[in-house]
Amino acid sequence: MLDTVIPRKTLLGQRELVDRRQKLHARSRSLLIAVHGQHSVAELRRQFAALGDVDGILDELSALGLIMADAQPGAAMPTAESGLPPLQMARAFINETAVAVLGLRAFLFTLKLERCYTKAELSDLLPEYRRVLAKAKNEEFAASMAGRVEQILAGA
Repeated sequence: MLDTVIPRKTLLGQRELVDRRQKLHARSRSLLIAVHGQHSVAELRRQFAALGDVDGILDELSALGLIMADAQPGAAMPTAESGLPPLQMARAFINETAVAVLGLRAFLFTLKLERCYTKAELSDLLPEYRRVLAKAKNEEFAASMAGRVEQILAGA
């Protein structure tokens, strides 16, 4: 995809977040959650570089019909496009990115995440989320992922 293209979820992509029929790898699912018609491919590539081949993941999601390219910047989908409540979408995003970055080392962190039932509890966990991501990858990646979570939670 071109750098200026703004991908967004298709209806099938929205359903995948709920149904999990495609059995996506954690990295692919993380990127699918993050795609919501507001960021260009170049921005996604920069923010998710730690996940590996972002272009390959976007191509995979596109080939599966889960995302589509929107050549119109500004034709954004609403943040709650997935049909999931923002709190549940934020929890899923945190879980998927932690597992994708940390692998088995994410186990203890995900146990803490499972005990977060409110926006306040999830917000309280964000500093630790950012710390573990920064330790595993780098501060820029951690800040970007925490920023995504804050955007999602803003809709809660």
